[in-house]
Amino acid sequence: MDEIKINEMLTPHRAEIDRLDREIIALLGKRFDVVHAVGELKAKHGISPVQSKRMQIVLDRVAALAQDHHLDPVFVQNLYRLMIDHAHSLEFSVADIAPDTEGSSNE
Repeated sequence: MDEIKINEMLTPHRAEIDRLDREIIALLGKRFDVVHAVGELKAKHGISPVQSKRMQIVLDRVAALAQDHHLDPVFVQNLYRLMIDHAHSLEFSVADIAPDTEGSSNE
């Protein structure tokens, strides 16, 4: 099959992927807006940005959601670990504290 036919065949699928990527990025932006608000609340009330129990609840929940949508739960959990790490960085930044000075009393 020549390249022109391949491109014609794939164009609608690529357009759909591009549309979905825009939606995913918009949702990530909204998610991190909420993370920023949570970081401000935690900073105001002296709560550690890292909440290990909550992190595990989220990872368990997204693994179950992944299975419901026929996705690899490990893959989805890995994506969420990246997002959670970024959320922690953002929350530490909002609190204006270095990650290594965070206490474990709220975990």
